[in-house]
Amino acid sequence: MSEFGGRTGSTTRDFYRFVVGLEGGLFDDKFSWDISYNYGDVSENQVSSGQVNVINFRDALAVRSEVGDENGNGIAGEAICIDPEARANGCAPANIFGAGSMSQDAVNYIQAQGTYQTGITQQVVQANLSGSLFELPAGSVGIAVGAEYRKESSFSDNDALTNAGLNAGNVLPDTSGSFDVKEAYGEIRVPVLADTPFFEILEVGAAARVSDYSTVGTTFSWNVTGTWAPVDDLRFRATYAKAVRAPNVGELFSGLSQTFPSGLTDPCEGIGATGGGALGDNCRADPGVAANIAANGTFTLNQSDIQGISGFNGGNPDLQEETATSFTAGVILNPRSFDALRNLTITADYYDIEVEDVISGFPRQFSLDQCYGQGNATFCDLITRRPTATAVNSAGSIDLINSLSVNASVLKTSGVDVTATWFTGLGLLDNDRLSLRGAYTHILEYDFFSLPGGDADRADGEVGTSKDRFTANLAYGTGDFRMSFTGTFIGSAYIDDQFDGSRVYEIPAEFYLDMQTTFFAGDTYEFYLGVDNLLDNDAPNILSGVTGNVTGSDTAADVYDVFGRRYYAGVRLNF
Repeated sequence: MSEFGGRTGSTTRDFYRFVVGLEGGLFDDKFSWDISYNYGDVSENQVSSGQVNVINFRDALAVRSEVGDENGNGIAGEAICIDPEARANGCAPANIFGAGSMSQDAVNYIQAQGTYQTGITQQVVQANLSGSLFELPAGSVGIAVGAEYRKESSFSDNDALTNAGLNAGNVLPDTSGSFDVKEAYGEIRVPVLADTPFFEILEVGAAARVSDYSTVGTTFSWNVTGTWAPVDDLRFRATYAKAVRAPNVGELFSGLSQTFPSGLTDPCEGIGATGGGALGDNCRADPGVAANIAANGTFTLNQSDIQGISGFNGGNPDLQEETATSFTAGVILNPRSFDALRNLTITADYYDIEVEDVISGFPRQFSLDQCYGQGNATFCDLITRRPTATAVNSAGSIDLINSLSVNASVLKTSGVDVTATWFTGLGLLDNDRLSLRGAYTHILEYDFFSLPGGDADRADGEVGTSKDRFTANLAYGTGDFRMSFTGTFIGSAYIDDQFDGSRVYEIPAEFYLDMQTTFFAGDTYEFYLGVDNLLDNDAPNILSGVTGNVTGSDTAADVYDVFGRRYYAGVRLNF
């Protein structure tokens, strides 16, 4: 197929945003207020080449004419399209035998350009009021209240061939939709004690937000917080919160998009005419499986059956919000009492989060196991088997396993976040400053439950959720310039084990180093230049044939840098 060239693509993306607002003070500036309107729009256009029109390719298949075409035209022995109707519509015959044997006319007739347009628009109207409500012996009682109206809309349009899966790719639908939400919130902070032995600070606070979505209706979230500083150098804090996340446009309104999952195991394979317990009975209840067993003695699959499983992913307009319960507790250490350490701040926080009604599609292997192993008819409805044998597929083999978005899953995660910052002057240049900052995250638990009370799919330590991640920044500068280096360490990780517990394919740890220099030309101009991935590290290779690699490529581009070293420069203007 070299006549069609490589599969290439180009993307043009436009983004603009503007904000207009007013702000001011009330009651001798004890309160401050602001009101604003925010409008943002992102549009993207993609054009791809190297694809083929499947229908035209079929029509272009050729034979040698014996006496010319049906109208007596043409030359005996000349290549003509097999289909008379295609010939009448201007088909160009294609010689598919031999590299470079296809004529340019055939290439022009068969090739297909792919197009994709997408856009997102957001509008926000917001008003806020904050300030001191009244005084207590320990300080001011602070409050903040506000209201917001937000509207979001988005769309994605593929060309007609892509919609139908007729450009040698999967069926991909168009999606469009919108929602709006009206919200109001309130926060309060109450100082209980201050400047007393063992209670330099003791504060409590609370916040609440009510939201009215055009899609899921009314939601409510809230939190309570507490802060205690027994001495100036040490502070403890804790928060307990209930939060919600409403479904987005894609989760609600996306159509059915085709996929070809890999690594699936049909639980019915090897089942005979008798035995197998409930699993065997559930498998034999399918007519196609029963016919396969009758013909082969046991349910038997060929390579086309194993590799030919397809399915569709899609949204769900009946989705509801996700709900989360979280607890965080931490400590802040700033030893200002010691001159040598007064510029050092260390924070450490423990978090524990549980999200219920998680919006997701059921993993396809999970659906198979639930249908045949557990006899759950809801999951059987997602599976379509071939009732009879075809030219390449066996009777009873799986044709489709669909996965639609639902509110059913549970996510539990916990871990520790630690940050440290320190700065000092070196005296090498006037008013110079050297600063260091490090942030470390360690995941203790990251478990996903497809159904409440079901088995956990353990994800801590897998690609995208490495148990350890560390970011450090070193910066030096004055009022005229600033140079910084940022290093990111991503701990080693395993390929998704998909419930089987086998973590044998390990991805090594990765480290990326970025650099940026900024020059300040007074208060008006600021010039900057930088290098990302300064060491030019490649993304780790994740073989697509490895069980559990569901990225569709040979790495995980959402986790690792796939571009290598790259440079940028820019200017910021204040006016």
